[in-house]
Amino acid sequence: MNVQVIDQQILIAFWLAFSRCLAVIFQLPIFDGMSIPAVVKAMTTLMITYAFFPYIQSEILVDINHFGVDNFWSLTAFYTFSGLIIGYLVKSIMNMFISAGSIITQQVGFAAVRYFDPSSGSQIGPFETMIQWTMLIIIVTSGALLPMFKGVFNSFFSIHMHDIGKMAHSTVFFMDLFKNIFLSALMLASPLIFTNLLIMSVLGIIARTVPQMNIIMVSFVVNIGLGLLIFAASSEEFFQVGFRVYTEQLGHWFQFLT
Repeated sequence: MNVQVIDQQILIAFWLAFSRCLAVIFQLPIFDGMSIPAVVKAMTTLMITYAFFPYIQSEILVDINHFGVDNFWSLTAFYTFSGLIIGYLVKSIMNMFISAGSIITQQVGFAAVRYFDPSSGSQIGPFETMIQWTMLIIIVTSGALLPMFKGVFNSFFSIHMHDIGKMAHSTVFFMDLFKNIFLSALMLASPLIFTNLLIMSVLGIIARTVPQMNIIMVSFVVNIGLGLLIFAASSEEFFQVGFRVYTEQLGHWFQFLT
């Protein structure tokens, strides 16, 4: 069987689209930390690229005509690198909830064992895992990932190798985005942070008045018990606010790409 390439530029354009989409798909939260075979990710990317390609091929051909097919590897590197940036941006927004869960884990006291035995257990606490998967289910079932796919689609119209100079001011956007992600993680964990400060203040007063009491052991029990009660009482508000913050950050990301 002989395989003949009729239009080399179309084949290269499809490869460049596949390179960018693959770099994004490999960093999606739904694939993160899971033992999904690379073949499944590659085939999923291939189907998505095949669906999008008729609408984006003209934009990719602009870069190919500008630089020529001889710069195949330079074009591949650019499209792959831009896909890595786009995917990392989506992953960073999702990491906002993991950061909030890590702060909650520290405040409640589930991470205290690391101070005594850093080699014990996993570095991912229970709140990080629970919050990550709960938010992922909410996001997927609500259709909030659709703007992400729309942003990847529109990136082929706005991010080109021949006019990459216009992205010189993108550092302002990234600084503002990551600052908002950091502040959002603190905001989501603020009830537990305030509770922990209140508990430590009260226990500090008790330690001064009753010095024979083992405050360290008491603080472990009080932090975990009261922390679980506070999180259980505020969990509905936590996930509602978290979902709203996620959609707002995703909207800022979508506007940046367009």
